Amino acid sequence: MSRYLFFLVLLSFMCGCQKKDDSKRYIFLGHPYDWNAPNKIDPRLAKLDYSTYDQIWIGGDVCSHLTADSNTLAYVDDIFHISSPNTLWTIGNHDILEGHEEWIKKRTKRPFFYSVWQDGLCIIVLNTNLFWYYESPPPQRDCELKNAQLKLLEKVTDTIQKASHLIILHHLSLLSDLRRDENGKLPDDFNINPENIHPTCDSNLVLTDWLYPRLQHVQKRGIQVILVGGDFGMRSKQCEYMRADSIYILGSGINNSLKRENAPEYVTSFGKDKVLIFDHHPTEGKLDWAFYDLDSLFRNR
Repeated sequence: MSRYLFFLVLLSFMCGCQKKDDSKRYIFLGHPYDWNAPNKIDPRLAKLDYSTYDQIWIGGDVCSHLTADSNTLAYVDDIFHISSPNTLWTIGNHDILEGHEEWIKKRTKRPFFYSVWQDGLCIIVLNTNLFWYYESPPPQRDCELKNAQLKLLEKVTDTIQKASHLIILHHLSLLSDLRRDENGKLPDDFNINPENIHPTCDSNLVLTDWLYPRLQHVQKRGIQVILVGGDFGMRSKQCEYMRADSIYILGSGINNSLKRENAPEYVTSFGKDKVLIFDHHPTEGKLDWAFYDLDSLFRNR
């Protein structure tokens, strides 16, 4: 073997040995606000080291009165770096309780609903505040925005081809009516679990009837569909539901900054607060996940 050929073989061997693992890790935080302070997140989350995660996915309701004071956005940004493309935030109802939506958009430099492509994942970030969750005709406001969000869902589900996964990040519950028990009872896991959600100003349009067949078509193309919701923690700490067609509905939440003696009757769970952590292997097209007790992330530190 010539010296030149020997050098090429050696270089190839060294490059192969030094190839880096392309795995990534994402953390999902649902309902992270501190019950005792309207402008703070749960104290444990404020202390967590997020540098060990490649992305932060926030499930909404970051603070109970997030936009009561513009300084709160600076506090949240310091912790979660909300303007980073590696922080995805699906807006909760408490995030815009006082209005001032422009404060959030100015910090994040993004709209409230959009899609992104990251290492084989197609991620849709929804604004579920635009949906109508009550047994009454939807109010005739924000109709153009509602239609635009539906157009986004339609475009992605119609055209997606090469992704390994379609992830839909949302705050308020979606597809509750597909998780009924054998007696036809709605689940009691998300903080609210409605049926017949209206996604637009059209009172005849029901979200599940419109969206779910589209998700099934995506699943049939070999793209794993996963919905991840963040309005969680008051009634349950985690949800992992797989439909017969292998579409997953996940959720996790944090709520235990609330003291039991002060708990309103609609808060029924004081189990261990949970976060959802995803391990992504882009080269293999794999995405694994597990629920972790929030307190366990501080052990052995």
